[in-house]
Amino acid sequence: MLLIAWQFKFSHQRWWEFFKGQTMGKLKHLNSEFYKENIIYDNNKDSEYGIVPIEMADNMTDLVLKEAMQFGEEVKTSTTDKNLSHMRNVECWRLNQKESITAELLNHAIIDINKTLNYKLSGLQDVQYLEYHEGGKYDWHSDIGSGIASMRKISISWVLNEGFEGGDLQFFGDGGEIVTYNSTPSKLVSFTSFLNHRVTNVTKGIRKCVVAWCFGESWR
Repeated sequence: MLLIAWQFKFSHQRWWEFFKGQTMGKLKHLNSEFYKENIIYDNNKDSEYGIVPIEMADNMTDLVLKEAMQFGEEVKTSTTDKNLSHMRNVECWRLNQKESITAELLNHAIIDINKTLNYKLSGLQDVQYLEYHEGGKYDWHSDIGSGIASMRKISISWVLNEGFEGGDLQFFGDGGEIVTYNSTPSKLVSFTSFLNHRVTNVTKGIRKCVVAWCFGESWR
């Protein structure tokens, strides 16, 4: 059954006060020790799969956008199969996790996310800033792939702006119906990485978002 959890409110105030005093791009990376100490896996509780939204503070998005513009490294996006290159039309920048405020914000949000999903997690695999311009989309796909992508457990999508049209984040429901579950500047959406999903065509404006993946043991 596809789980859509109750919305959690990320306890951001303490971290927001901390981040405001830092130099952009100069924070110490939260490594695997953070996950061992803070991300709880309950061996006596079943793991869930589905969609878990987390409430975020609006003023965090300005900080994330500033970091992406100053420190993001542009990368070429592609699909593994060249015959499927029509699936994806998006501009991408990668953030250096070792010096990223955004990565630390996401790591702390994962504390609450995993209270619902209950996975064995090892760390944050990648953090990307994406822009979907008019005509931009990402057709149906799963975030599980070969190599390190086989270890993805939780996917994260956080839309940082408003004022665009289209660009809906959609999933398949239990009955095959299409479920739209959009992120906003004040709501991050996380979900089990093997769920098929898509971002529909942006018809007006620019959809700006951060995506990331949290990894652990490969699915069995």
